[in-house]
Amino acid sequence: MLTIDKELENLNQMLLKMANIVQKNILDAFSAYQSGDQSVLINDDVVDQYERLIEEVCLDIILKERLYARDLRKVTGILRMVSDLERIGDHAEDIMEYHHNSRNENIAQYLGFSEILETASSMVVDSILSFVNEDMELARDVIIRDNIVDDGFQDLLKELITKIDNHEIPSSVAIYASIVLKYIERIADHAVNIAEWAVYIVNGYYKDRKIF
Repeated sequence: MLTIDKELENLNQMLLKMANIVQKNILDAFSAYQSGDQSVLINDDVVDQYERLIEEVCLDIILKERLYARDLRKVTGILRMVSDLERIGDHAEDIMEYHHNSRNENIAQYLGFSEILETASSMVVDSILSFVNEDMELARDVIIRDNIVDDGFQDLLKELITKIDNHEIPSSVAIYASIVLKYIERIADHAVNIAEWAVYIVNGYYKDRKIF
């Protein structure tokens, strides 16, 4: 029979494996979107499988173990994290779908997506690192960095509107670009959620409110 420490360590490892797959998927999706490469494919099915497995393990631990507050926070926090990771995986798949639908229209020639893409990607990576290393400073930095994505999102939408009005880009590009921008903004939001749950696991505070 596994000890609670061993069960929690196994849970950590499953979460990290899921996170690694999600990170690769968003990096592949972002790279393909910027370069216009239509050959890149990603598979989100493994992410969904990890989500279900981790949820089952978390619920099993909660039901059979008498957990101390810190351990209970960890299990419940991971339960929340996997939901956000799964949504990030979905958005990576969504971006690839819209990228493939855009055919040969290379968005990189019309708009500067680099900063918002790189910031959102780094937020996902660092949100997981903040959990692994119990790094509250890094978690808070992820939360603050969301402002860069939000500002970039608004600026790029305005730029899109201007280019449409000036007939500088095809309408199909504008439609797909605006949708992809929203997915990028949502990926950053989910990274913030993961960072906030990382803080909660360490000190019991979620969004500056003490839970337990």
